[in-house]
Amino acid sequence: MPQVKRVIRSKWFLWTTGVVVILIAAFCALSFILVNSVSATFETGSVEEKFALPGTYEVDTLEIKDEQGEKLYRIYSPQSTDVLHPLIVWGNGTGALPDNYDELLRHLAGWGFIVIDTYSQTTGTGKEIMAAIEYMLSENEATVSPFYKRIQKDRIAAAGHSQGSTGVINAHTNFESGNLIKTIVSIALPELKYCDPEDVYDTSALKVPFFVMGGTRDFIISPSDSNQLALSNSNPTLPVLMAMAKGAAHTAIEQDGGQHRGYLTAWMRYQLMNDSEARMAFVGNSAEIGTNNHWKDVTSANLQ
Repeated sequence: MPQVKRVIRSKWFLWTTGVVVILIAAFCALSFILVNSVSATFETGSVEEKFALPGTYEVDTLEIKDEQGEKLYRIYSPQSTDVLHPLIVWGNGTGALPDNYDELLRHLAGWGFIVIDTYSQTTGTGKEIMAAIEYMLSENEATVSPFYKRIQKDRIAAAGHSQGSTGVINAHTNFESGNLIKTIVSIALPELKYCDPEDVYDTSALKVPFFVMGGTRDFIISPSDSNQLALSNSNPTLPVLMAMAKGAAHTAIEQDGGQHRGYLTAWMRYQLMNDSEARMAFVGNSAEIGTNNHWKDVTSANLQ
């Protein structure tokens, strides 16, 4: 009997060891997919590099709280007194907060945008995105607001990460005021099978220029073929662009924006400010993004 017990213990040890090994392997695989470890690299003198570098504005931040002191929004704004600025509303990924994107949103404000991010950690329906836009437009009309008459109301963009990348689509397509949004950028857009039912998006309903940014290491949640499908399902006359950053994982956009930062900023300048230099990165047969060795699977249509 003692020998039998030793055999049983040995088998139990082998089984539990095997489970631990499998769990560690699964964790490592998930970490490889989610966590970015590739440093951003920008070609000297490129449009991408220009807009990856800091802009000319100093930036203020403001926390907005409700009557109970709960945080609702964080707003980043250029320090200016007599200039109107386009508005960008940001959609957080699942469980993320403004701190996850602080450097990136500050960077966008430095290039002349007012940026608002919600404290919501579930932004996939688009409801929170629209509420943030409506809040800023009301502030634009309030004489006591620091944003009084500072927003270009006809130049509003929505950009989001992961669940937030579905939310910015849904804000535009599922809400009556969605036509306020003039361009949409979806970063690490989840394949539809990973979306909760209330977050499912329909790119065929889009009516504004659409940019899908992904990463080659995000091959489970947001693979290149599902991003391509999102573009293919859109109206064939819609201005669209897709690009995959080489080596970028699912969370590559967090913190300072990584490899996505330069072209995200350039797209906003092109779409909301008619910046001719930023436009060169995306338009024409010699568009920079199409020949940039740090990007692949670049697809575009109807860009002017």
